[in-house]
Amino acid sequence: MRTREFKKTISKLLHPNFGTLIVFCVVLYGLAIFQDYVFSRIKPTGFYWSDTMLYNIYWLLFIPFIKIANSFYNKVQFKSLTSKVMYSIGTGLLFSVVHIFIFTSIFILGSNLIYLVPHRFLTILKNAVSNQLHITVIIYLFSPFVFDYLKRKKQLNKHFQNQKINKTITVKNGNRRIKIDPCTILFIKTDRPYTMVYSSNQKFLHDESLKKLEKLLDPQIFLRVHRSAIINKNHIRELKSRKNGDYDGILTNGQSIRFSRHYRQNWNELLNH
Repeated sequence: MRTREFKKTISKLLHPNFGTLIVFCVVLYGLAIFQDYVFSRIKPTGFYWSDTMLYNIYWLLFIPFIKIANSFYNKVQFKSLTSKVMYSIGTGLLFSVVHIFIFTSIFILGSNLIYLVPHRFLTILKNAVSNQLHITVIIYLFSPFVFDYLKRKKQLNKHFQNQKINKTITVKNGNRRIKIDPCTILFIKTDRPYTMVYSSNQKFLHDESLKKLEKLLDPQIFLRVHRSAIINKNHIRELKSRKNGDYDGILTNGQSIRFSRHYRQNWNELLNH
């Protein structure tokens, strides 16, 4: 059970939008340290790794706080653009204040652990307010709209992708070409130089490659589980481990298909259902 919850947490962290946020903040953290180093070379000031690494944690705190702010934002139903803007301004100011206070507390805690003479709370707080407050407010103010844009873009791409997916597939049966509903397909397997398409009531010898057929099918339903096989996940009844990373997938018609560990990223989700 814990393993499943852990996998769900990891999948959320690896979500494209949140993954981009993590990368952005880590890069920003590195650039801020580099900027401090360059500044220390231009101006006659010292450069201390412990100080700059601890202080620039400020940018890494955007990762959890933007995630939390965005989760609250998604739960609110806005009646107008004005209400959305007012909500963003309010939460932007609130999260900016919380961000600065949490950062200052973390910095002072680290300072007490590292230095014999730690920094003072008010000094760091004033410094953060004077240098980072305006940037912080802007980031929290606009982040909901950025996530909205990315969400709409993803939905639009998904819509276009669904439009490209064929409602029927034309396969060869002797000298004839027959259109079949993809939903009736159980699995597709290579039988060189041809491809065998197995439906719920018959099989077809097709002259197109497995790779070409894969592009015509809905990737949410049809999974490449082996270099020579594609299955319809809605027709999987059981998975049996081979104890070497491979599995045998038992279909609703009793047919067994080998699930290769080399394609596990395509079918791993089936193990959690």
